[in-house]
Amino acid sequence: MSGAIILGSATAIATAVGIWWHRHTGTVIARPADTTEPVTEASVPGELRDAGLSAGTPAIVHFTADWCGPCAAVRRVITATLPEFPDVSHLELDIDNYPQLTRHLGVRSLPTTFIYDGAMQQRFRIPGVPSADALRDALIPISGHSS
Repeated sequence: MSGAIILGSATAIATAVGIWWHRHTGTVIARPADTTEPVTEASVPGELRDAGLSAGTPAIVHFTADWCGPCAAVRRVITATLPEFPDVSHLELDIDNYPQLTRHLGVRSLPTTFIYDGAMQQRFRIPGVPSADALRDALIPISGHSS
């Protein structure tokens, strides 16, 4: 009897966590731009510069791995959306090649995508697979593109 109660409770908790996760995956999480000091090429973290990020160009930074199935879905969404935003660059970084940067940015699950404005400020974080509309909505304010 008590085993059935424990199993039932564990199932209910797992279901609740699964529902919460499903509702939040792909959600674009905004970060306000830090405008307290100007960002220059020299102030961009070296790991991001080494990966190819440069000041002056808005960018999507997508963390992935060979074994990550949902990462391919993010790649498709980005590839389908980027033609509308020719001034936005895209960096796809394998976590195995950038372990220190992965830790520094707090990437705890894949796929995880960051959107940086032209001043190299992180403006959005997207855990999971975003919809094309959500990605587009995040890119509009940083790209100067009108809807």
